[in-house]
Amino acid sequence: MDVMLDIECLGVAPNAVILNIAAIGFDPCGTEIYPQHAVYHRVDPESQPDRGIDPGTVAWWAEQCEEAKIEAFGEENRIPLRQALEELAALLWKGSRIWANGVTYDMSILEHAYKGLGMPLPWKYYKVMDARTVYRLCPSEQRLNNNHHALQDCINQAELLQRCFCKLNIRTLDP
Repeated sequence: MDVMLDIECLGVAPNAVILNIAAIGFDPCGTEIYPQHAVYHRVDPESQPDRGIDPGTVAWWAEQCEEAKIEAFGEENRIPLRQALEELAALLWKGSRIWANGVTYDMSILEHAYKGLGMPLPWKYYKVMDARTVYRLCPSEQRLNNNHHALQDCINQAELLQRCFCKLNIRTLDP
């Protein structure tokens, strides 16, 4: 099982405040998405006093649809960053590979957060994969809109990756 992850933040720097964290297990060379292997948390910004907020990103959020803003900024069901990272780690360790849309945004922010809390990274550097590179190998595949709900974005990204691998006739990946 591989894992697709996505985060929503208040910046693009490694120290950005994390709003939402999601990950879901899937078979990259098949069609299965594993909802029983999913993590989704809305993270309490107050639990991140040493992390940063970028005014440009806040302005960008103000331009997003109302549903995305409610999901990103709603106050209910928020948990501390440490708890969200602990639960994410339990899933990431199960993954053969960790996929993200690019490796410099999600992974660098999560790495900074784990290290900032004195927590070990729940992945090996060689397990991190860039889904966007694969998408570019299949330019005719329809891209789904990013709705900025981290779990739904994970599912959309995993499905697009699966379609690309199918189109490229890739049936297996090295473990």
